[in-house]
Amino acid sequence: MATTEFIAAIELGSSKISAIAGKKNSDGSIEVLAHARVEAPSFMHKGVVFNIDKAAAALTSVIGKLEEQLRTSVAQVYVGIGGQSLHSLKSTVSRSVGEEESTVSQSLVDALYDENRETPLADFVILDVVPQEFKVDHTLHADPVGVTGHHVTGQYLNLVARTSLKKNVEMAFAQAHIQIADDLLVTAVAEAKAILSQTEIRQGCTLVDFGSDTTTVSIYKNNLLRHLCVLPIGSNNITRDL
Repeated sequence: MATTEFIAAIELGSSKISAIAGKKNSDGSIEVLAHARVEAPSFMHKGVVFNIDKAAAALTSVIGKLEEQLRTSVAQVYVGIGGQSLHSLKSTVSRSVGEEESTVSQSLVDALYDENRETPLADFVILDVVPQEFKVDHTLHADPVGVTGHHVTGQYLNLVARTSLKKNVEMAFAQAHIQIADDLLVTAVAEAKAILSQTEIRQGCTLVDFGSDTTTVSIYKNNLLRHLCVLPIGSNNITRDL
């Protein structure tokens, strides 16, 4: 099987590392070709890698299991992460459209996004950005391109986590010689795209991912993610209480 015939992904959880490979059929359905998992309690704590060597060894093992089923090598993988420090943070960025009333351009909207993405955060890093609304002068717009005004403000929901969360994951994959495809994905966002319907996202709903050491809560309304937080409790807490 050629490596271009499938997509592989890995999720780093508090209790296990899960890997899956699949392909999209012509009718839009997803076919799972292989899946594997390894236990992770010895090097993960509340979704965070704290032992690089053990994490790298586990990644090598789970990729080996995946390749054994696929009977071919895995060139790169998409990686989903969460963790105790992950949360949403609101941000606004403003720009003047011009001295005289002018039309908001796509390049200006892109510049607002880039400026927000480059916002310095002490000991934290932005993993993903969800644009919310844009205010042109005193009116809110979902898409401001083409709207005339003097001043535009972009409102954003940044998904941030401690720098060490991202750094440790990247170090573990580098040590395991596994290439990460694109940027690290926020698992909760990927789950919502797969689980929630457009009606649920539009009307408003809460998605709860109940894990072993953490619980991730994502709130959607009016087609957008509005809030995300990770609670440092999970099923292990219930098991210990029982």
